[in-house]
Amino acid sequence: MSSVPDRTYSSCQNYTWSTTDILGRGATAVVFKARNKTSGEVFAVKVFHDRVSTYHSSVPERELDLLRRMKHRNVIGILGREKEIGTGNDVIVMEYCSGGSLYSMLDKPKYAFGFPEEEFLIVLHDISDGVAYLRKNQIIHRDIKPGNIMRKIDENGRSVYMLTDFGAARALEEEETFTSIYGTEEYLDPNMYERAVLRRTTGNVYDADVDLWSLGVTIYHVATGSLPFQPYGGRSNATTMHYITTEKKSGVISGKQRSEGGDIEWSTELPRTCSLSASLKSFVTPMIAGLLESNQKIRWTFDKFFYSTNDIMNKITVKVFDCSTGINNKLYIDKTDRYAQFQEAVAKTTEIAAGEQLILFHNRELSEIIEGTIQMQNWPKNLIRGQVYLYQREKLDQQRLVLPEIPPLPQFPSKVTLDRDCYVAHKMAAISCLMERYIAMCIIQQEIMLQSENYLRDYILRITRKINNCIPDMCKMLQEHKSRQNVFYDCYDSELRMCVILRKPNPTSTTEAEFLRLFDRLHEVVEDKNPWTVLNKAESRSHECKVYMEVLMQKIKEQEDEAIAVCVGCLEEDHCMQKAEYINSKVCDIHLVFLRHKKQRILPEEESFGHEADRAKLMDLCVQIVSLLQSHCLLNLTRVYNVVGKQISWKRNVKNFPLS
Repeated sequence: MSSVPDRTYSSCQNYTWSTTDILGRGATAVVFKARNKTSGEVFAVKVFHDRVSTYHSSVPERELDLLRRMKHRNVIGILGREKEIGTGNDVIVMEYCSGGSLYSMLDKPKYAFGFPEEEFLIVLHDISDGVAYLRKNQIIHRDIKPGNIMRKIDENGRSVYMLTDFGAARALEEEETFTSIYGTEEYLDPNMYERAVLRRTTGNVYDADVDLWSLGVTIYHVATGSLPFQPYGGRSNATTMHYITTEKKSGVISGKQRSEGGDIEWSTELPRTCSLSASLKSFVTPMIAGLLESNQKIRWTFDKFFYSTNDIMNKITVKVFDCSTGINNKLYIDKTDRYAQFQEAVAKTTEIAAGEQLILFHNRELSEIIEGTIQMQNWPKNLIRGQVYLYQREKLDQQRLVLPEIPPLPQFPSKVTLDRDCYVAHKMAAISCLMERYIAMCIIQQEIMLQSENYLRDYILRITRKINNCIPDMCKMLQEHKSRQNVFYDCYDSELRMCVILRKPNPTSTTEAEFLRLFDRLHEVVEDKNPWTVLNKAESRSHECKVYMEVLMQKIKEQEDEAIAVCVGCLEEDHCMQKAEYINSKVCDIHLVFLRHKKQRILPEEESFGHEADRAKLMDLCVQIVSLLQSHCLLNLTRVYNVVGKQISWKRNVKNFPLS
């Protein structure tokens, strides 16, 4: 009995793979997870569709040799080329990246609103270093996009992002141009887009700068989870896409059309749902704007992009909690900056002028800990890694609590459509993941807000203790001064009486005239009441300070007792985070089911019934997690803000002590 060949497996000379174990798919090839036949080590193989040597024909042999020699942490290693047994198709053997592509990560609901800040910075650093290596070797990629950036996990568990798919790459000398068209529509330079997609004869030539535009779109995509330029209808509306990218004003980083023939919504800022801090946005936004300049004369250069990226990576970060807005800002500051520049950075991010800033680390003013001339790189490490608190000295009653932006929930169509249902389920799962992130942030905000009130109370107590220690000494000094003043005036009075007794009878003599002048001066001193007035005022002021401090200490004690007695915020027994994680996991599970249903195309009757039930359940779960955030966590955050803000307001009046 003859055996039937297993068509689920294929191989080349040194590698074997399952045709179902697909890592990626493109127009010319499919990438599979493969194993070395001898060592069993895992690699990736790119198998081209045609029997013709596609890779060889599209990339000259000299460039293939160049790619083989490339050795860089952020450029995927190409190990060699073989032939698929049975078909003769070209097979390119590459380094395997277990984390998948950047696109596959962005396609997950967890990252639908962009990467968290720490991971975003890793992506930015790695693709910048990878592109810098290509430029150093005078290679242009021509198809930079999230799908061509792979993620590997190193031995420390840290992500490493690597440029891959050099099918369109070629060597390009400085100032050399080319006319061939490569790339992916959404990431394509507008000049190339006009010829490649709109099929217009332009006569344009292109240079390495086309990679800069692709970098700008990719960075925006990673930061926000969405593409910057979105015509209504997507790829089917190519004319509007070209209009958006070419007619946008300088500095605009996104343009979206939400209805057919509708106006374009332009923006020069990253969306509020983006998880990057305001300080990092202030550096990343100009970078994206510079890369996405349709006018190539003012578009950023590679050198400027590399310099800006390195500048961000070399900055020191400090967490500054702004009590007036409830935002925990992460400030990016140059290592060589000093305290004055730090205050300027705080003012730029929070809009609180340096003169209005009260900045505490624990219960001490930062200016007490840090000398103004010390560079930030020499600041104490526990301060850099710790939490700093910012209070506004003026505008004490101004309420400026900033709440997160909650996107509207999408609606399922009345009729079940597997493709559309999967799309809506993905949107719902994305919003659910965003809600979980917001709830975690909200709980942390509450804790930091309460801690800020504790540190301010300790700070005030420390000042009041100093003042209380000074008041007895001040009273004692005033009493001693009063005694000395009494002795002094008694002596003057005795001198004056002695002068009267010793007064000579001849008023015309010179001696008598001098004596009268001395007598008049002594009389003026004895009769002058100003020193007594000043002393009485000082004694009265010291008594006011003593009374004021007693009242203040009592007030602080009452506020401390109230803070202990009154519980505000999400309590541990509320289990907010556990509830959010549970609801979100259920939402994501249903989304995965809908993905499977989409691939099935047609559902059996029993699965169809379950699908309809899951539509209703999915909507209910999303309403639950949004309600948990809005009606519970954010409500508690507002209560904490109001309670803490009230206490902070009167405490900041410490600058109005009578002693001052």
